[in-house]
Amino acid sequence: MPAANRELLRAINRFEILDTTRVHKLISRVDLAKTTGLSKASVTGITADLIDEGLLFEKEVSASMGGRRPILLALNPDGAYSLGVYLSFLGISVLIVNFEATILNEYFLPLQAKHYTPDAIVDKIVQAVHACMWEANFSKNQISGLGISIPGLVDSQTGMIRFFPNYGWENVNLRDMVQQRIDHPTYIENSANTLALAEQWFGDVRGVDNFIVITLEHGVGMGIVLDGKLYRGQKGVAGEFGHTTVDPDGPLCRCGQKGCLEAIVGNRAIVLAARAAAAKGEWHPENPETITIDDVLSAAKTGEPCLHNIYAHAGKVLGMGIANLIRIFNPAKILISGKGVEAGEMLFASMYQTISRCLTDTFISDTAIRVQNWDRKDYARGAGTMVLQEIHKSPAHRNVQIM
Repeated sequence: MPAANRELLRAINRFEILDTTRVHKLISRVDLAKTTGLSKASVTGITADLIDEGLLFEKEVSASMGGRRPILLALNPDGAYSLGVYLSFLGISVLIVNFEATILNEYFLPLQAKHYTPDAIVDKIVQAVHACMWEANFSKNQISGLGISIPGLVDSQTGMIRFFPNYGWENVNLRDMVQQRIDHPTYIENSANTLALAEQWFGDVRGVDNFIVITLEHGVGMGIVLDGKLYRGQKGVAGEFGHTTVDPDGPLCRCGQKGCLEAIVGNRAIVLAARAAAAKGEWHPENPETITIDDVLSAAKTGEPCLHNIYAHAGKVLGMGIANLIRIFNPAKILISGKGVEAGEMLFASMYQTISRCLTDTFISDTAIRVQNWDRKDYARGAGTMVLQEIHKSPAHRNVQIM
């Protein structure tokens, strides 16, 4: 076998061993061989290399039936560290995570302006990364790479942001711009995809091969995992659930089309609908033109009828969209996350009712739907997980200099 093919095969086997260990948390070499289908000799050789690299370690456990205590393998939490960055409309979140994606430090840099150029955002990202590392007392050679998560259309292979609605950017290679500044492996991905990746690796869908993550934020995003792999589509921009048309004559969306799902369900749409209700005299906030989603949530939770109606309608539209996703993808699980989940039953009661009306019991029983507690750190954690995924593939990204 040519040397290049042997190296590729070994890289694939290495990934299988690390991935299987991650899923099982603790596993013996014998069980690794059975689960992966690799020979015992291959498992012994590759795990020895991974232990030498510090990515795996041996853990002796108590014997349940007496005799010699078995030696199991686990990921070494301190085997590698990565930086995760989430760029939102409100600010830049930066995390340092270990090899198990446990958060070691967090830094948040607020963004005040309504518009930033790509160069200005790169400056802010570098500033926030430096501050996060300084606070955590991390040296330059401890970080293996940086992942960036954004709520926009991203081709992760090229690093190109095709459209970023927050600032109206088109065709901006933010990945390369940041990498040039920090001189370090950098990756970029849509925020819903990074959340799906984090959930797949270390969350509630660990070991689940077919699932969907829906994010309810300013807009509506979706990450799709099919047969254990993140589905990105032909140009890397698949999963734009928020821009599926639900009403051709509906409200104008940020993308320029009418009747997109996010133009009814997203937090921006909820705020616009609430302002319209105020203009009609249906409720009476002090400053209708400056209300935020938090203002709307607060007023809705006090029982404001028109706001309840807005959320109920959004939930109905979301339910129809999810019912269609279940028919098309037949996922084992659908996770719903993002700031929008704070609406609770005001949104989800009508969503569940609509799903039940649209689907037969067979479809409903096949898919578990779970609404998660939202944490703004989740997206940055997913961005950091992108780097960990690359480390699983190759040791080349470890212990290199940053900044």
